[in-house]
Amino acid sequence: MPFADLNDYSITTTNPGNAMNKKLNLLQVYRGVAAILVVLTHANRILSREMYQDDLLQIFHFGWIGVDFFFVLSGFIIFYIHQSDIGKPNKFNSFFFKRFIRVYPLYWSILAIKILVSLFNTNKNSISQRSADEIIKAIFLLPQDRSLLESSFIGVSWTLSYEVFFYCLFGLLILKNTKISQAIIFAWIIGIILNFFDLLPISENFIPRFIFDEHNLEFVLGCLAAYTISKYEFKFAASLIYASIFMLVLSVINTKYGEFNVSGTSSLVAYGIPFMILIIGSVYLEVSKTINIPPILIYIGNASYSIYLTHGFFLSNISKIFTKLTEKLNILYLIQNPSIYYNVGAFLVVVIAVVMGCVIHSYLEKPLITNIRKKVFAKMN
Repeated sequence: MPFADLNDYSITTTNPGNAMNKKLNLLQVYRGVAAILVVLTHANRILSREMYQDDLLQIFHFGWIGVDFFFVLSGFIIFYIHQSDIGKPNKFNSFFFKRFIRVYPLYWSILAIKILVSLFNTNKNSISQRSADEIIKAIFLLPQDRSLLESSFIGVSWTLSYEVFFYCLFGLLILKNTKISQAIIFAWIIGIILNFFDLLPISENFIPRFIFDEHNLEFVLGCLAAYTISKYEFKFAASLIYASIFMLVLSVINTKYGEFNVSGTSSLVAYGIPFMILIIGSVYLEVSKTINIPPILIYIGNASYSIYLTHGFFLSNISKIFTKLTEKLNILYLIQNPSIYYNVGAFLVVVIAVVMGCVIHSYLEKPLITNIRKKVFAKMN
């Protein structure tokens, strides 16, 4: 996410104490995992509504943690790739345009399609019924009410507002790494921590709540992971990975069955910290040994941004088609176990939605970014 720098095609690292550069394919895979988790949790809600079934994909109720994973990944990637750019204003333009073309061109393309469709839709949640202020905020990913975005624009775009905000703060350090800039970042982190413990008097004002929202601290956790990787060696990478997975499993179980509500501030502890540990362990592991990863998993990681932005549209419309075909062909009269039928159908709808996201990646996102990169960087150079 969307959420991580979702469409960074490759990342290289230098093993501490070793001059060998390697692509961090595990992080690429993790992008895909995070996107699929979000797809599954939304599929649970959308397909249950469209197929009139209450138990479809309930096992993936925890998929919203993919957003937490995206944020920690994004913090790691940005800090690791650009930490050497901090305090170098001549690097700012390159940083800005790289972040811009990663986020906005595809987002604007998908949003433009939704706006065009909305011209033929007059219900109260149609984009055409929204104010100019709300539309402008949606176009530029300025923070606004999440429920409004989910009902009228692109539901997951609320997470991109956090991404863009983080990029702006990091860009500040690149543009002017002075004591004032450092003080601003430090005050921001302290403000988040105070808000974490409900010690910051920001009441219900939306913008302060956005700026000091606990989600922002997950980017900081990612930066901390990158700093740790760049400064220290650790020989027990597998132990970190196992420990993080154990912590994540406990948190998922607690989310489903425990009395403690793992959401909001607590998701930072329940999922943000384990994801940080997982990333540290995975990077240490990959720079110390060769890990053979199926190319399809890396490809899904590459396509994660397209999957992330488009899955809601595909899930909703494909499930509607599935339901209409089921009713028109009277399929339920021909089978003995409707529950199995609907669950298999839900699985197929999810697969198709992911595949369509991959198609968008290959035939829209990649060509779009490639062409923009050529034109923009040709002018910059």
